[in-house]
Amino acid sequence: MSIIKQINKNFSDYLTILVLDNEVTTEAFVHTPPLTWARLSTEETGYTMPNNYPTLLTRKMAEREKTNWDQVDLTLLQSEIMELKDSVGLIVIGNNAAQGLPLARAVPQRLREKHSIIIYGSSLPEKSEYQKLGFRQFSPRTEFLNYLKKVPKTSEKKIALVFINTIQHNEKNYHQPWTER
Repeated sequence: MSIIKQINKNFSDYLTILVLDNEVTTEAFVHTPPLTWARLSTEETGYTMPNNYPTLLTRKMAEREKTNWDQVDLTLLQSEIMELKDSVGLIVIGNNAAQGLPLARAVPQRLREKHSIIIYGSSLPEKSEYQKLGFRQFSPRTEFLNYLKKVPKTSEKKIALVFINTIQHNEKNYHQPWTER
């Protein structure tokens, strides 16, 4: 199923924030009170929402999310991003060593300036590249929730964070193996 269909099916009553980032960053999205949270993962037919979602993103859940080693298909993700429409309130692209740039290029031009934000760790050396693409909103990942409070809401809908992992991890490139495997 496509990202748009998943969002329309599961989050029609929410202001949906689509987060495209590395799963080890989920702690940055923990809020009090907890926000509705869902993870979409790649399947042969598109994207699926695993059982147990949506849920609330608590600190404990964020720790668990760090160990979800979803398959990542950047070509599929880019093609899905190109199809995004108004069903998404905000597109959040995590920049980890410039890996956000190919995803940013896929965002429809009309959504870049006001309906997208680039988040990052401590610095964003690629900021001028994102600006050339038409992006105007940037935030350190640790400040994103404060940024979100300032976003004008066009309705009284609750916020739902819909997360898609953008970096493939495995036992060789991740420091904390999942003990439940």
